[in-house]
Amino acid sequence: MRFLTQTLEGLVEAAGLQLEPWMAPAVAVCVAVLLLPSWRRNFRTKQARKRLVAAGLVGGEARAALEDEALDLVAGNPFGLVVVAEEAHKRGMGRLAERALAGLEATGKRRDELRRLRRLIFDLKPVTAEGEALAVERLLEAGLVEQARERFEAASARYPASAALVELEERLR
Repeated sequence: MRFLTQTLEGLVEAAGLQLEPWMAPAVAVCVAVLLLPSWRRNFRTKQARKRLVAAGLVGGEARAALEDEALDLVAGNPFGLVVVAEEAHKRGMGRLAERALAGLEATGKRRDELRRLRRLIFDLKPVTAEGEALAVERLLEAGLVEQARERFEAASARYPASAALVELEERLR
Protein backbone atom coordinates (compact mmCIF):
# COMPACT_ATOMS: atom_id res chain seq x y z
CA MET A 1 0.00 0.00 0.00
CA ARG A 2 2.88 2.34 0.76
CA PHE A 3 4.26 1.84 -2.76
CA LEU A 4 0.89 2.84 -4.23
CA THR A 5 0.71 6.03 -2.20
CA GLN A 6 4.31 6.94 -3.04
CA THR A 7 3.66 6.36 -6.74
CA LEU A 8 0.52 8.42 -6.60
CA GLU A 9 2.28 11.23 -4.76
CA GLY A 10 5.08 11.15 -7.34
CA LEU A 11 2.62 11.44 -10.22
CA VAL A 12 0.76 14.30 -8.61
CA GLU A 13 4.00 16.13 -7.82
CA ALA A 14 5.11 15.67 -11.43
CA ALA A 15 1.92 17.48 -12.41
CA GLY A 16 2.95 20.35 -10.13
CA LEU A 17 0.41 19.73 -7.37
CA GLN A 18 0.84 18.96 -3.71
CA LEU A 19 -1.47 16.55 -1.96
CA GLU A 20 -2.44 16.59 1.63
CA PRO A 21 -2.46 13.12 3.19
CA TRP A 22 -6.23 13.01 3.23
CA MET A 23 -6.41 13.73 -0.56
CA ALA A 24 -4.54 10.60 -1.68
CA PRO A 25 -7.54 8.23 -1.40
CA ALA A 26 -9.71 10.67 -3.37
CA VAL A 27 -7.13 10.90 -6.15
CA ALA A 28 -6.77 7.10 -6.18
CA VAL A 29 -10.52 6.73 -6.58
CA CYS A 30 -10.54 9.27 -9.44
CA VAL A 31 -7.74 7.42 -11.24
CA ALA A 32 -9.56 4.12 -10.77
CA VAL A 33 -12.79 5.58 -12.16
CA LEU A 34 -10.91 6.90 -15.19
CA LEU A 35 -9.28 3.51 -15.84
CA LEU A 36 -12.42 1.44 -15.21
CA PRO A 37 -13.86 1.54 -18.78
CA SER A 38 -10.56 0.38 -20.28
CA TRP A 39 -10.20 -2.37 -17.70
CA ARG A 40 -13.79 -3.50 -18.34
CA ARG A 41 -13.24 -3.70 -22.13
CA ASN A 42 -10.08 -5.75 -21.64
CA PHE A 43 -11.80 -8.03 -19.14
CA ARG A 44 -14.72 -8.66 -21.51
CA THR A 45 -12.30 -9.36 -24.38
CA LYS A 46 -10.49 -11.90 -22.23
CA GLN A 47 -13.81 -13.52 -21.31
CA ALA A 48 -14.78 -13.71 -25.00
CA ARG A 49 -11.48 -15.43 -25.78
CA LYS A 50 -12.19 -17.98 -23.03
CA ARG A 51 -15.65 -18.62 -24.51
CA LEU A 52 -14.05 -19.35 -27.88
CA VAL A 53 -11.64 -21.83 -26.33
CA ALA A 54 -14.56 -23.55 -24.61
CA ALA A 55 -16.59 -23.51 -27.84
CA GLY A 56 -13.78 -25.37 -29.58
CA LEU A 57 -14.15 -28.22 -27.10
CA VAL A 58 -17.93 -28.71 -27.42
CA GLY A 59 -20.31 -29.02 -30.31
CA GLY A 60 -23.88 -28.43 -31.35
CA GLU A 61 -26.08 -25.96 -29.55
CA ALA A 62 -23.58 -25.46 -26.73
CA ARG A 63 -20.98 -24.29 -29.24
CA ALA A 64 -23.41 -21.90 -30.90
CA ALA A 65 -24.39 -20.48 -27.49
CA LEU A 66 -20.74 -19.93 -26.51
CA GLU A 67 -20.02 -18.25 -29.85
CA ASP A 68 -23.00 -15.92 -29.37
CA GLU A 69 -21.84 -15.11 -25.84
CA ALA A 70 -18.36 -14.27 -27.12
CA LEU A 71 -19.79 -11.87 -29.70
CA ASP A 72 -22.11 -10.29 -27.16
CA LEU A 73 -19.19 -9.68 -24.80
CA VAL A 74 -17.29 -7.63 -27.40
CA ALA A 75 -20.20 -5.99 -29.21
CA GLY A 76 -19.26 -2.44 -30.13
CA ASN A 77 -15.64 -2.90 -29.03
CA PRO A 78 -13.41 -2.76 -32.14
CA PHE A 79 -10.39 -4.28 -30.42
CA GLY A 80 -12.49 -7.10 -28.97
CA LEU A 81 -14.04 -7.81 -32.36
CA VAL A 82 -10.57 -8.05 -33.90
CA VAL A 83 -9.55 -10.53 -31.20
CA VAL A 84 -12.70 -12.63 -31.71
CA ALA A 85 -12.28 -12.65 -35.50
CA GLU A 86 -8.63 -13.75 -35.24
CA GLU A 87 -9.35 -16.42 -32.62
CA ALA A 88 -12.35 -17.74 -34.51
CA HIS A 89 -10.34 -17.96 -37.73
CA LYS A 90 -7.48 -19.68 -35.92
CA ARG A 91 -9.88 -22.23 -34.42
CA GLY A 92 -11.74 -22.92 -37.68
CA MET A 93 -14.96 -21.11 -36.76
CA GLY A 94 -15.48 -19.42 -40.11
CA ARG A 95 -19.04 -18.17 -39.63
CA LEU A 96 -18.18 -16.61 -36.28
CA ALA A 97 -15.13 -14.92 -37.79
CA GLU A 98 -17.33 -13.47 -40.54
CA ARG A 99 -19.89 -12.25 -37.97
CA ALA A 100 -17.13 -10.58 -35.94
CA LEU A 101 -15.78 -9.02 -39.12
CA ALA A 102 -19.25 -7.66 -39.94
CA GLY A 103 -19.48 -6.20 -36.44
CA LEU A 104 -16.07 -4.59 -36.84
CA GLU A 105 -17.12 -3.13 -40.17
CA ALA A 106 -20.25 -1.69 -38.53
CA THR A 107 -18.14 0.20 -35.99
CA GLY A 108 -16.26 2.01 -38.76
CA LYS A 109 -13.02 1.83 -36.78
CA ARG A 110 -9.72 -0.02 -37.17
CA ARG A 111 -9.94 -0.04 -40.95
CA ASP A 112 -6.40 -1.37 -41.41
CA GLU A 113 -7.25 -4.33 -39.18
CA LEU A 114 -10.50 -4.79 -41.08
CA ARG A 115 -8.67 -5.04 -44.42
CA ARG A 116 -6.09 -7.42 -42.96
CA LEU A 117 -8.74 -9.66 -41.43
CA ARG A 118 -10.81 -9.63 -44.60
CA ARG A 119 -7.78 -10.89 -46.55
CA LEU A 120 -7.04 -13.47 -43.85
CA ILE A 121 -10.58 -14.81 -43.43
CA PHE A 122 -11.69 -14.75 -47.06
CA ASP A 123 -8.20 -15.69 -48.36
CA LEU A 124 -8.05 -12.68 -50.65
CA LYS A 125 -4.78 -11.98 -52.37
CA PRO A 126 -3.78 -8.52 -53.51
CA VAL A 127 -4.55 -8.37 -57.24
CA THR A 128 -3.04 -6.40 -60.11
CA ALA A 129 -4.13 -6.10 -63.72
CA GLU A 130 -1.10 -8.10 -64.86
CA GLY A 131 -1.86 -10.83 -62.34
CA GLU A 132 -5.42 -11.05 -63.60
CA ALA A 133 -4.19 -11.20 -67.20
CA LEU A 134 -1.87 -14.06 -66.28
CA ALA A 135 -4.72 -15.91 -64.56
CA VAL A 136 -6.94 -15.49 -67.63
CA GLU A 137 -4.13 -16.80 -69.87
CA ARG A 138 -3.74 -19.87 -67.64
CA LEU A 139 -7.47 -20.54 -67.82
CA LEU A 140 -7.32 -20.28 -71.61
CA GLU A 141 -4.36 -22.68 -71.76
CA ALA A 142 -6.31 -25.14 -69.61
CA GLY A 143 -9.22 -24.95 -72.07
CA LEU A 144 -11.58 -23.23 -69.63
CA VAL A 145 -12.77 -20.56 -72.03
CA GLU A 146 -16.01 -19.67 -70.22
CA GLN A 147 -14.27 -19.18 -66.86
CA ALA A 148 -11.57 -17.16 -68.63
CA ARG A 149 -14.21 -14.85 -70.13
CA GLU A 150 -15.90 -14.36 -66.74
CA ARG A 151 -12.62 -13.55 -65.03
CA PHE A 152 -11.60 -11.27 -67.91
CA GLU A 153 -14.87 -9.32 -67.68
CA ALA A 154 -14.46 -8.84 -63.94
CA ALA A 155 -10.82 -7.79 -64.37
CA SER A 156 -11.55 -5.38 -67.23
CA ALA A 157 -14.31 -3.77 -65.15
CA ARG A 158 -11.84 -3.31 -62.30
CA TYR A 159 -8.89 -2.23 -64.49
CA PRO A 160 -10.36 -0.63 -67.64
CA ALA A 161 -7.12 1.00 -68.85
CA SER A 162 -4.81 -2.00 -68.53
CA ALA A 163 -2.68 -2.78 -71.58
CA ALA A 164 -2.27 -6.42 -70.50
CA LEU A 165 -6.03 -6.93 -70.51
CA VAL A 166 -6.47 -5.15 -73.87
CA GLU A 167 -4.11 -7.70 -75.47
CA LEU A 168 -6.14 -10.56 -73.99
CA GLU A 169 -9.39 -9.14 -75.29
CA GLU A 170 -8.36 -10.00 -78.86
CA ARG A 171 -7.57 -13.59 -77.89
CA LEU A 172 -10.92 -14.07 -76.23
CA ARG A 173 -12.92 -13.06 -79.30
